[in-house]
Amino acid sequence: MTALWQDLRYGLRMLAKSPGFTAVAVLSLALGIGANTAIFSLIDAVLLKMLPVQNPQQLVLLDWASHGWPKDIMHRLSGNMDRDNSGRFTSTSFSYPAYEQIRARNQAFSSVMALAGNESELNVGYNGEPGRAQGQLVSGTFFPTLGVQPVLGRALTPDDDRIGASPTAVISYGYWERRFGRDPAILGRTITVNSVPVSIVGVSPPEFYGVQPGRAVEVWLPLHTQPRVEPHWSPGPPEEEAGKAPQPAAASLFEARDNWWVLIMGRLKPGVSEQQARAELDGILQQSMAAAVKPATKAETIPHLGVESGSKGLDYLRGEFSKPLFVLMTVVALVLLIACANVANLLLARATSRQKEIAVRLAIGARRQRVVRQLLTESVLLAALGGVVGLLLAYWGTDLLVALIASGREPISLSVTPDLRVLGFTAAVSVLTGILFGLSPALRGTRVDLTPALKESAGNMAGASYGKRSPRLGLGKALVVTQVALSLLLLVGAGLFVRTLTNLENVNMGFNQRNLLLFGINPTEDGYESQRLADFYQELARRLEALPGVRAVTMSSNTPIGGGVSISGVSIQGYTPKPGEPGEENGQLQTYVNQVGPRFFETMEIPLIIGRGIGGGDTARAPKVAVVNEKFVRQYLGGGNPLGRRFGFGDKKTSGDIEIVGVAADAKYNDLRKEAPPTVYMPSLQEKFLGPTNFEVRTAGDPLAMVSAVRRVAQGLDPNLALYRVHSEVEQINQAVFQERLFARLTTFFGMLAAVLASLGVYGVMAFAATQRTREIGIRMALGASRREILQMVLRETLLLVAIGIAIGIFVALGASRLIATLLYGLRPTDPLTIAAATLLMIAAAGLAGYLPARRASYADPMVALRYE
Repeated sequence: MTALWQDLRYGLRMLAKSPGFTAVAVLSLALGIGANTAIFSLIDAVLLKMLPVQNPQQLVLLDWASHGWPKDIMHRLSGNMDRDNSGRFTSTSFSYPAYEQIRARNQAFSSVMALAGNESELNVGYNGEPGRAQGQLVSGTFFPTLGVQPVLGRALTPDDDRIGASPTAVISYGYWERRFGRDPAILGRTITVNSVPVSIVGVSPPEFYGVQPGRAVEVWLPLHTQPRVEPHWSPGPPEEEAGKAPQPAAASLFEARDNWWVLIMGRLKPGVSEQQARAELDGILQQSMAAAVKPATKAETIPHLGVESGSKGLDYLRGEFSKPLFVLMTVVALVLLIACANVANLLLARATSRQKEIAVRLAIGARRQRVVRQLLTESVLLAALGGVVGLLLAYWGTDLLVALIASGREPISLSVTPDLRVLGFTAAVSVLTGILFGLSPALRGTRVDLTPALKESAGNMAGASYGKRSPRLGLGKALVVTQVALSLLLLVGAGLFVRTLTNLENVNMGFNQRNLLLFGINPTEDGYESQRLADFYQELARRLEALPGVRAVTMSSNTPIGGGVSISGVSIQGYTPKPGEPGEENGQLQTYVNQVGPRFFETMEIPLIIGRGIGGGDTARAPKVAVVNEKFVRQYLGGGNPLGRRFGFGDKKTSGDIEIVGVAADAKYNDLRKEAPPTVYMPSLQEKFLGPTNFEVRTAGDPLAMVSAVRRVAQGLDPNLALYRVHSEVEQINQAVFQERLFARLTTFFGMLAAVLASLGVYGVMAFAATQRTREIGIRMALGASRREILQMVLRETLLLVAIGIAIGIFVALGASRLIATLLYGLRPTDPLTIAAATLLMIAAAGLAGYLPARRASYADPMVALRYE
């Protein structure tokens, strides 16, 4: 320990003696380490952190999988649904009766709870002021199963979650702080949630956000408040959903076995494995579905239960951001390598200037290993200082990254406060980088021929050591080549992401996104339904159209690009699905559906090809009609005249229900990357069960300038209703491409940073090389060499290094860019224009960096150069 302490003291003194060197080295490392720490903090928050609950490793989440769609067992699913790599349908949603059986009969869980798969954006009123809050419906065992104790009041209990119970709620700490000013007297106060009086019984801990990372819940309500708080979730009659013959009225969500809408999490008993739990619970699930399984039901369509770890909560955010975060982690790791190469070059130059000092220490008996350890200690000290500064930069950079991520289409709330894992990562990266960039210079610096070293001055010795290199591409120059190659790789990646963003922003969407204001409204929260709700929508549209500056108004269930999606199965009269077509297995064709109001096509400026659009006369009393897009006609109607053709939602019995009265031009629906899908536009006013909707307001000028007037009109109709998701269509599209914009911004920043660091590396190495050759240059100039020839000689060497680095960089980029092919749009990973632009930028930056020392060398005074020591 004494020797280590001596090394640390001596190392600090040596760094303090060279403040310029220390500052440049620490700043280079801080940029690299800070970038890595910032991205790792996000990875930690999104992918690694466990739920802030009691013993999260005991929690499991139930899911199911089937090789075919379980059409005989399930008629509606709310929540997530996906297909895995083997083509199986997978989901985490179950029916409420299945949850009840699992809760009552399982032997694997000490406790089990359920939560609604649907997200709830609630209209919360307090003291007469409406507001919006993110809500979640949960079972009475939700908080006890998680082991979460409120900081104020009590948690929801099974007594709260039963039919007839007085509605209660637990609010989040953040919502309590923001909406109620942390008033401790809030317990027992009444708020209105979608016009339903609800009593607040507790406030959750500040660190608890729910079970989905990034999605902060503000109000938790018992599941059995659903019929009152979210009545539009309740199933309608079967004939309305599938067009079948009239049957008895559908059961409530709590009785319907064919409506899968709750997620189930449980806490394993000690000693029970996930495999044991899966075997027992799958048997319970099969028994709960037994009544729905028919003799003709295919075995591959029967869901089988699975168990996955619930320690980190739901994985929606992890699925969305895992690949982008790992790509960014790779980018910042390359930036750190470039920074390490820079510092290694600085240490090589420093070791050369210290060769006489090192030779003296070796001559008086110091072992080489001891000197190497001393030099490595200085390197690790540099890295530690870089790590401290980098941690400060990461603290600022992480907040900026979270703000950028939160600008997407869904609000994201992440806790990125550095924890032990982040601090350990920063410490480990600092030590490893110190060893990485310090080891080779330390070994080379102690490889000294003692007799010449003790006789020569520093300048002569530098020149001698340079002259002994037969291949001039030494370690320093090899590091420069590496820096150029890695920088070019990052610039190519940045160029690909920038061009992807540009392509998406310039794609033809099929409608005019300019001067279009969007907002959502949900009158069902205030008791509107049926004809009263339809009248409300029509009156709101009429009043909005009367506003000065408003050109047209319409409404739709889903707004274009990022405003949601609805997909249904249809049967077309006279058409038999082809093998392999989406929905072919159940005799229905998969099509996108949007319920729209009158003047939708005029407001959105979507051209009508033939026929007519949706008008005010298309109400529930009029014959059912629809407008389809060109893709629907091409794919399902063979390109013939579609007017008068009929189709229906459901099986063939419904295929004559709806008449096609018009064809609209193709327009993007929900995803800019995908071609316009087959789409059916249905009149909203013909829907028997109207729900919340979105309004589109076409304005003559800036749509955001109309927000206040629009709010006044809505408040004039009903002061209890709050507008939500109020923004322009351009803003919504920008939110839809936020990930691409994030990639473009970050990779451009890191690419330019890498180019600057590489250019500094080129400058440092070539300046040091020119200094080593000062006497040689003086001799050449004394013998008649012109300044231009000296400039060309030094610059030629620079361009040779840059050319080698670019050749290697292009080769690596051609292979590595294929790994991000799925993140690109409108261009290939090997796009020649992008590679050419990145190459020219790298040549310009590195060429300029090499020109400065070359020009300085060409202006050397021969007499001064000949006397250079």
